[in-house]
Amino acid sequence: MQILVQDALCSGCRACEVACVAWHDGRFGTATARIRVRKIEHLGVVRPVVCHACAEAPCVAACPSSALSRDEATSAVLLSADDCIVCSACADACTLGGVLVHPSSSHPLICDLCHGEPACVARCVTGALRYGSPEADDQGRSAGA
Repeated sequence: MQILVQDALCSGCRACEVACVAWHDGRFGTATARIRVRKIEHLGVVRPVVCHACAEAPCVAACPSSALSRDEATSAVLLSADDCIVCSACADACTLGGVLVHPSSSHPLICDLCHGEPACVARCVTGALRYGSPEADDQGRSAGA
């Protein structure tokens, strides 16, 4: 399971970012969000970027201190902050931009799926974010087309 994104439905409101920070940090803001809304103004493109929960997880493989692991229940990548040496190898290894770096601690910010109930998905009013499996999403699109 992962967060599935439909760019065309994203309004760029960033409520997903605010919901993420509220859930993880208990405060208002966007600086430490594990999801980011990227805006390419001159192209009129708005794109939510979040961990894709890659099967091979290059971020986990790149971690020299084994601070990253998979949650067996959700398949989310989890961080053990105590084991992290803040080297940013995981962020460098993620070619999709799903691993961010905390602005003050330099620890990686990776979507942990909020223990299976992503706050960003619950807050997305346009339906641009959904929680599910890519296979089910592909089947649903095929059936609806």
